[in-house]
Amino acid sequence: MDKTYIKQREQELEIQAKKRRGLIRRLSALAIIAFTLGCIGLVTIYSQAGALEAKREEKLVLDEQLRQLKMEEQRLHQDIKNYNDLDYIAEIARRDYYLSKPGETLFKLPESSSD
Repeated sequence: MDKTYIKQREQELEIQAKKRRGLIRRLSALAIIAFTLGCIGLVTIYSQAGALEAKREEKLVLDEQLRQLKMEEQRLHQDIKNYNDLDYIAEIARRDYYLSKPGETLFKLPESSSD
């Protein structure tokens, strides 16, 4: 009876050892998978943060370009209004092309220097 008990006890211990080894293997595999997924997640977050920063810088540059283009648009709208104004056209013609109305004499004065 002692031999059967000892054999049975050895078999139980062997089964427990196999279960323990299987558990350790499964937990090790699970830890490796979790570590791998964690590393992939960190790399993804890091690359997305870099891309986001690049997009922010690009947005700042584009915002500045937009501001400049809006200013130019306002200037061009003002030019359109001016070129539709006959008084403005007459002023430009007198100043740049020395045109005058009949009976009018133009005098070109030298630019005054503040030296």
